[in-house]
Amino acid sequence: MTTTTTIRELFSDGRALDRPIEKVIDYTADAPDRLGREIDEYIVTDRLEDSFRRFIEVYEAGVRRGDVTEVGVWVSGFYGSGKSSFTKYLGLALDPARRIGDVPFLERLVAQMHAADLKQLFRTTASSFPAAVVLLDLARDQLVESTATTVTNVLYAKVLQHVGYSKVPKLADIEVRLDESGRLVQFQQAYRERFPGKGEWLEVHDDPLIGPARASQLVPAFLGDDFPTPESFRQQQYQERLEVSALAERMVRLLRRKTGRENIVFLIDEVGQYVAPRTDLMLNLDGLVRSFKELGRGKVWLVATAQQTLHEIVERAILNSAELYRLLDRFPIPIELDAADIREITHKRLLTKHANGERRLRTMFRDNGEVLKLQTCVDGFGSASSHELDADVFAQMYPFLPVHFDVVMALIRRLARRTGGTGLRSAIRVVQDLLVDATGALPEGIAPLADRPLKRLACADDIFDTLRGDLAKEFPHVVEGVDRVQSHPTFGSDALAVRVAKAIAALQPLDDFPRTAENLAAMLYPGVAEPPLVDGVREAIQRLVDARELGIVERRASAK
Repeated sequence: MTTTTTIRELFSDGRALDRPIEKVIDYTADAPDRLGREIDEYIVTDRLEDSFRRFIEVYEAGVRRGDVTEVGVWVSGFYGSGKSSFTKYLGLALDPARRIGDVPFLERLVAQMHAADLKQLFRTTASSFPAAVVLLDLARDQLVESTATTVTNVLYAKVLQHVGYSKVPKLADIEVRLDESGRLVQFQQAYRERFPGKGEWLEVHDDPLIGPARASQLVPAFLGDDFPTPESFRQQQYQERLEVSALAERMVRLLRRKTGRENIVFLIDEVGQYVAPRTDLMLNLDGLVRSFKELGRGKVWLVATAQQTLHEIVERAILNSAELYRLLDRFPIPIELDAADIREITHKRLLTKHANGERRLRTMFRDNGEVLKLQTCVDGFGSASSHELDADVFAQMYPFLPVHFDVVMALIRRLARRTGGTGLRSAIRVVQDLLVDATGALPEGIAPLADRPLKRLACADDIFDTLRGDLAKEFPHVVEGVDRVQSHPTFGSDALAVRVAKAIAALQPLDDFPRTAENLAAMLYPGVAEPPLVDGVREAIQRLVDARELGIVERRASAK
């Protein structure tokens, strides 16, 4: 019988640990092969299934009855909780034309669900009420001209792109006018004749320099009353000044005419981060959703995502007003994604062991569990229930313990508050990097967790090594502190001192984590059945504190 010697050998063969996993879910990535990989990886937990049910029931009732009803859905959850994947797949499932190969995307999604009645409700709704679906990632698609452009204007630019008009507003407006009068095809033919060998109009209409220059030579023949000469069009300083209601009406009209579908779903990612700093942007969002409600009569919906609940955003607004509080009424359907789902999803996607591996781990816990719980107990961080450890949890989460997972999630949330999530990896990708170093972040000579001997555990210094680049961007002083320790003539060769420095650095962004010697020792406990670390950690902390040039200080019995 072969003896398991590394952690990697415990894992199920169903999914390779080092398979490609997307760094984040990208709204704009819609190639069928990419979508196929994404949906194959997607896990619908019981709580996520409840969230899908909550949306589809109110949406189906609205589009079926055609009532004037509130049409705003606010999806909230911390960075990495699955908001983008939930809303992206929800939207694609409502578009019957969206397929992966010969299979409707809807069928790939409902295959991940459990409740038969929910699957049927999705199928019936999508087939009976096909929707035009527009996905907008505000973090990516905000207009270059201004980071303070209203959501309405950014969404309008996205709709123009969605239906095939120019990204250049001045040209898009000309194309809309020509298309609505039935002359856009003639304009495109005139372009071929005027610029032979220069390709098609659609090849240049997104170019902000060449597009207007060439269009100016054609526009007078089509819109001579407004632009009698090429110079009159070139010199026109275009700025979209339509009111929110007028832009909303134009978006609905364009989408319905171009797609032939009466029902429309707008899905906008990271709305909270975008509008929270400015009251005027929040009021604009209120006007946009109100306009969709009045125009659509239950058939035009807006789904927004945010790291905060809408109530939290309104409460923290610099200028509170009765108008601002009415925004809460525009989104009466809140969906909050639960952090607990991430643990379950991580287990199913990355941490599933084969049967012999699970038995081996349960036996290991049976023999060493009480000592392990004692040596890895962390006080004062999170809830006691979230850190509960038994044989089942140990077998599911190994080589992580619940507290390790909670620390990783807390760090991702903390980093996301500073950056909005830009450049960050998703929670599942960070866990994969801890296991197999998929991004190549580990220092030379340090093996990823999966290739370490059986019984080893994930530790705080591993978390630091994997997140070092992210920490360096937002908390450079903590990384500089580790560098000073590693380059020190005495401490640089002291493995435990370096590990302690890394643990302090990894945990420093977490204001609610008490960095006591006991907690640091728990987070650095290297493996099952290893001797206690607390005395060695306490001594290392004291020596690091005494070396004042390192900049490490101790406050109230905690290393900081």
